[in-house]
Amino acid sequence: MADWSISIDRASLSAKIKKLEAKVEEEVKDELERVAWALVSGSPVDTGAYILSHTFSETGGKAGRRYSSNNKPRKQDWGTKAGEAMSQLRSDIDAADLSKGHGIFRNRSPHAVDVENKYLVYTKSKDRFR
Repeated sequence: MADWSISIDRASLSAKIKKLEAKVEEEVKDELERVAWALVSGSPVDTGAYILSHTFSETGGKAGRRYSSNNKPRKQDWGTKAGEAMSQLRSDIDAADLSKGHGIFRNRSPHAVDVENKYLVYTKSKDRFR
């Protein structure tokens, strides 16, 4: 009969697990940014209120950006507004506690339903990332 013992280096194992967790979190954030870009790239821009109202959060509450088009100049540059929207969404994603296991993209602009009915921004993104 042979005996042998195994010695586990807990510090090394813990470091490897933390490294793996960081990699998974980064991959999740990358995928969330791809979803964010799908929403932004499918968004029309007139005043910029709709595209700037996209929000990501880890909870299902009613929080989020809500911009109105009232009294805003029209025919704004799509690229400029898309850049602003992506910057905001990246900040949302970076600030989210992804360990909770779920998150939600939403748009709370007053005319979000009208835009969705015409352009299907969220419908197309959901179909793409199912």
